[in-house]
Parts: sequence; structure tokens; C-alpha cells
Amino acid sequence: MFTAGTAAVVLRCKTVWRASDGVAVSIPFGSSKWPAQLNHWLTMPPSDTIRSWYDGRVDDCQQQLAIGRRQDDRFSRLRVATFLPAIALAIYGWAHARVGWPWFLAAAFLVAAFMVVVRMHERVLQEIDELRERLRMNEIQLARIERRWDLVPAEEVDVPADFEAVANDLDLFGPASLFQLVSMTHTSLGRDELRDWLVVPASPTEIAERQQAVTFLAPHAELREDLDLRGRMLGDSRDAATAFVEWAEAPLLLAPRPWLLALVRLSTLALLVAVVAGAAGLVAPSVAVLAVVAIACGNLAVNAWFGGRIHENLSRVSSRTSDFRHYRPLLEAIASLPADLPFFAKTHAHMGATPRQPLELLAGLTRLVWFANLRRDGLLGVPYYLSQLFVLTDFHVVALMERWQQKHGPLVRRWLTGVGRVEAISSLATLAHDNPRWALPQVEDLPEPNITASELGHPLLSNLQCVPNDVAIGPPGSFVLVTGSNMSGKSTLLRAVGLNVTLAQAGGPVCARAFHLPPIHLATCMRIRDSLADGVSFFLAELRRLKQIVDQSTDRAAGEERTMLYLLDEVLQGTNSAERHIAVVRVVGRLVESGALGMVSTHDLELAHSPPLSRSCQTVHFRETFTGTGHDQQMTFDYQLRTGLAPTTNALKLLQFVGLDE
Repeated sequence: MFTAGTAAVVLRCKTVWRASDGVAVSIPFGSSKWPAQLNHWLTMPPSDTIRSWYDGRVDDCQQQLAIGRRQDDRFSRLRVATFLPAIALAIYGWAHARVGWPWFLAAAFLVAAFMVVVRMHERVLQEIDELRERLRMNEIQLARIERRWDLVPAEEVDVPADFEAVANDLDLFGPASLFQLVSMTHTSLGRDELRDWLVVPASPTEIAERQQAVTFLAPHAELREDLDLRGRMLGDSRDAATAFVEWAEAPLLLAPRPWLLALVRLSTLALLVAVVAGAAGLVAPSVAVLAVVAIACGNLAVNAWFGGRIHENLSRVSSRTSDFRHYRPLLEAIASLPADLPFFAKTHAHMGATPRQPLELLAGLTRLVWFANLRRDGLLGVPYYLSQLFVLTDFHVVALMERWQQKHGPLVRRWLTGVGRVEAISSLATLAHDNPRWALPQVEDLPEPNITASELGHPLLSNLQCVPNDVAIGPPGSFVLVTGSNMSGKSTLLRAVGLNVTLAQAGGPVCARAFHLPPIHLATCMRIRDSLADGVSFFLAELRRLKQIVDQSTDRAAGEERTMLYLLDEVLQGTNSAERHIAVVRVVGRLVESGALGMVSTHDLELAHSPPLSRSCQTVHFRETFTGTGHDQQMTFDYQLRTGLAPTTNALKLLQFVGLDE
């Protein structure tokens, strides 16, 4: 799955050669689970069979769906076959009242059979819903592998203002973005967690812990798929997690009104006393009946005054019933994750005193919600509403829920934050599983912080489109000058570096055979826009962005721990070539003086010979190839990075290709 170089980062690893696709994998062996993990790794599908592997899962889901639909048809017929005869027998028994009791008994038996069939049918329908989701999940993964972005869901993400420039330059969010490629998150807290991982670099220790978790989860396809399924079922209501947290932390209704709760309990006690006294002959039956009627009238008044708010409170929780059904297996899966890996141990500790505590507490709430939902049941709804009239059932249920809120409500946000963390790490693990030749990078502090990558590619390009290159950036105080013709791959290289640095510092795999880097602070200047509203030209907007980057590099030179990496793509194009050359020399010169690392793409070949930059400049280039003559002439690119300055240009040739040569 990953290259042997990852053993330096993933703590306590052993390297094993997988003969199926010639990949060395690094497996954490510090626990009793090592033999099972080894077996998973060795049976992982090689890179050229990932698509076939997902195709097989799609076929399995389709076959199971066909079986489920046949079961659905059978149960539908069984419902009719039990319900209609039950009605007929009941009518016949009523018509022959003197000898009707056997018919009523048979009707009751069929009604009981009908209820059993209904419950079994509901389970089949639930399984069909889950199979449909599993089918869609695997189809989406196939689309991800092939980078068919229109078939992959794109979630809207709120990007913090401080990170908007880098996010826009590198396509971190939005359509055809890194987030769209990686995200298997469905709760709002999971999306926020993954977003924060992509924009805020983790420490080397955190990266190593996440890499361990990725290494464990990547081969566990069933576990990851189940996490994805439960999150997806929750995601049907987009803010299910947010709604649950809001309810758990909402102000209470009955607790601040102890007199109302006392009145409800006193009313229930009075009813019980009246019924028992009447049944025991302690009071006349008429007195007991009058007492019950008086209590019921009082309850009607209480319902009229407070019932609306009580019902609203119950409805907020009842509407989350299906969510609770999916939270349980989701929390069950999280509780089963190995506590001997630091990432999962910290997640468990954040969520509760023990890994299973959230499950146990949620089970108590689920029972209350189930009882409250009896009022919506077609068979039990009438008895429930009668009990509401005489004993104010809703008030008692809400009181029990508020007791749960007071005691455990503050924990809900921590549970769902933990769910979000697991969604985020599962997203990175799925990325690793689907790209077996990607590596886990080595991110560590070194005396001389250089960046080196072997066979580095652009992660948003498919395997057929991606051309890998070896890249070396450093030592500090130097920069790589990337030259080449139009469309030759300069901007793509810069974005490939930026995206892989982002993935590395999020704790995920990178599109490279090997990747070694220090802790990085990333700054980019690639896609600058003017603003008519603010009266800012393109050139001024670009200057302001460059000023921010220079200031950041100066601040980091004064003692910040992270090494600055700047990626500048064809900057300062909004002025004449002579002044642009001078301006770029000054800006890059300041960045070099600060000790930052950098890559600068340009068409200005004279930058390499400028005295202030020539000593710190490392030149690389892309080139094009022309074949044919005249109107049959064609231009192709191999996107291979070479040392030195670009020996050719293609602007005039492009002019000829579009018919503007004369």
C-alpha cells in the first residue's frame, strides 16, 4: 500500500513486500492485532485492480438488491393475505354473534400474524434502503478514481478568511477540488474537522498519529464502508448532528418550573388514589368517577396552557428517531477501533470515560424516544392519547428527557465531534486505499529543512493524466525557477507541490512514491482577481498578496517553527516587462533573504541571470515537441521536468495554430 519510506514516520512498523503489485508496505506491529493487519495488507487489491474491486462490490449490491426486491414483493402479498382475511373473519363473527367467538379468535391470530409480517417487512425495506446507499457509495468511489467530478458530491464548505487565498489557488474546496476528492464526511462536524485538517497544518506528532490510524483503517474496507453508510444515512437531513447538539444543549422547559412538574406528579398521584379507593370500596363509585373527571378536566387545562411547548419539545426529539438508529452502529464501530493507537485512544477519551459510554447513554435516550413515539403509532396511538388525558404522559416523558439532558447533554457535542474526527480519518484512509501507489510522507524537523519528492504527481488528475516528476526544493534561502512554454505544465507542478504538502500535513497519503518535508507554512500567489467594488486593480491586488507573503516570511525568520514555502505563478503580469522583471527580483530577493523555500514559475528567462538571484536560483523547465509541417504540424507535451532553462517558446506557434499568424 505504502512505500518502505513510511516506516520512519509510522511508529513501530515492519516493511513487507507485496508481490501482487510490487509494492512494499509498512505495517504497525505494536499490538496483538498485527497478524490480522498483515493479512489485510497482503490481500489488498493492487493499484491496477482497484476499479475491478469496486466493480465487484457494485455487482454484489445489485444482486442483493434484486433478492431484497423479491422479498419485498413476498411480504407485500403476505400483508394482504393476513389483513384482508382478518377483517373478513371479524365481520363474519360479528354477524354471527352467538357463535362468533371462534371467528374473532381466528381474526385476532391473523392480526397478530399481520403485525409480525409488518415488522419483518420493515426490516427488509430498511435493508433495501441501506443496499441502495451502499450501491451509490461504491459508484461514487468509482467516479472518484476516474476523477469524474460531476458524479461526485460537492459539499459547500465555509473557508476561514485567512486561508481563502491558498484554498483558491490550490483548489482545496469547491468543484473538482481536493476536498471533493477526499471527503467521506456527512455530518457537519465531520466536514468542519476535515476542512480544518486541510487548512491548518498538524504537528509532526499529530501527523504520525493520523498516519497510524490511516494505516490501520485503509485495508478495513467493510468498517470504512459502514462508517460511510451510517454517516450518509444521517446526512439525509443535512444538519442532523447540529440538530442533536442543539437539542441536547437547549434550555429546559420543566426544570425551571418545579411547581408545574409537582402539579403534574400530584395530578397523577391523585388519579391513582381515586381509582384505587373506588376499586377498594373506600369511597362511593360516583365519588371516584367525579374525582377522575375533575382530574381529567384539570389536565385538559394544563395541556391547553403548556401542551404546545411540550409537544414541540417531543417533536424535536421524535424527528431524530431515524438518526438515533444510525448513531448506535456508528458509535459501536468507533468503540471497536483499537485503543492501542494514539489517535483512536484520544478520540475515545474525548467522547467518554470508556469507549462504550456514549452507546450506553444513548441507549437510555433511545428508549425514551421510542416511548414518546408511541403516540404516532397507528395501533397504540389511541391508548397513548388517553393516558395523556388522565396522567399527562407527555409531561412525564419530557421530564425524564430533561433529566437526561441535564446529566448527559453536555457530552453530546463531544460524541459528535469524535464522530467527525473518525469521519475525517476514514476519508484519508479511503484515499489511501483507492490509491495504493501513493506514499505516507515523512514530516519531521531537520537541521536543514529541504523538500524532496520522488515521482510526485497532481492528486486531482487521474492516473491516465498524471505525469510524475522528481522534485527537490531547498536548502533554505534558495528557490526553484520553473520555466517552459505555455501549457507545458508549470502551474500544474506548483499546484501539485502545494496540494501534496497540504495532504502531508493533514496526515494523509500523498501522490508520490516518497515525500520528505519539514513542517511547512504554505503561501501562494496564483489566482489574483481585481475588485471593481474596492477600486483595486489586478496589479495592486497582486502586490498586496505578495506583501503579505513577504511579511509572513519575515515573521517566520524571526523565530517561527515552520519553514515558509511560497509558490508564485507568473506574478506581476499587470505591468510592462521591464518593470515586472525589477519588481519580481525585489520580491523574490526579500523571500530569499528571509530563508524561505520557494518555487517561482515564469516566462522571464532573465530572472535566472539576475545578479541578486542567480546564486540562489535552481532552474528547471518543461518543453514541447513539434511534429509534422505546415498545416499538419502538431504540438505535444510530455510534462517531464528537466534541469536548466527552457530552450524553446511556443507563443508564435500557438498564434499560427489559431490562425493569427498572418
